[in-house]
Amino acid sequence: MARRAPWGLGWLPMALTIGRILLIPVFLWAAHLCTLTEGSSDRARWTALGVLFLIGLSDLLDGWLARRWGLVSELGATLDATADKLAQVACLAFFLGDHEPTFARVPLAFFGLILARDIVMLTGYLILRRGVGEVDSEHRWHGRVSTALMFLLVTLVTAGASRGWLDALFLLCAAVAALSTASYVRAGWRTWRALKATP
Repeated sequence: MARRAPWGLGWLPMALTIGRILLIPVFLWAAHLCTLTEGSSDRARWTALGVLFLIGLSDLLDGWLARRWGLVSELGATLDATADKLAQVACLAFFLGDHEPTFARVPLAFFGLILARDIVMLTGYLILRRGVGEVDSEHRWHGRVSTALMFLLVTLVTAGASRGWLDALFLLCAAVAALSTASYVRAGWRTWRALKATP
């Protein structure tokens, strides 16, 4: 049973989600400093990792608080998913650049897959939104696994992990993202067919 938000803190889950979006350029700035600073790159790297930790923590807290306090809404779920996608795409796009040996480069094919996934998901969402009116935007378990793996990948790249570990993780992330997307598309297609079958 959901509890009521104490001390008028019902705004906190949404604020955490918005804060996560605002932390994305802070991370990119810190990561960029890693490629510029000589002798203090360790400090810049730890700053980038600290910002990543805050992004991940806010992702966990906002959903947990919203469920605990009975504040789950379509707007909140949509904004939460948008924050996740923005963080993933922005970080991966940064690591597309040639920042070696500071950061391993993200393969273009991998970035293309993730970008294509987000385009497919957004298109499906807009189609269902127009046809149904309300769309269930809550993460499924496979979506959560995909998000967690992507966060781990970005963290390891930021930390300067070896290429061997990263290559294996790129393959795992790609496979889980593809399977998760297929599951969401199948669910969306069933919803669409059910809508069309309704007289």
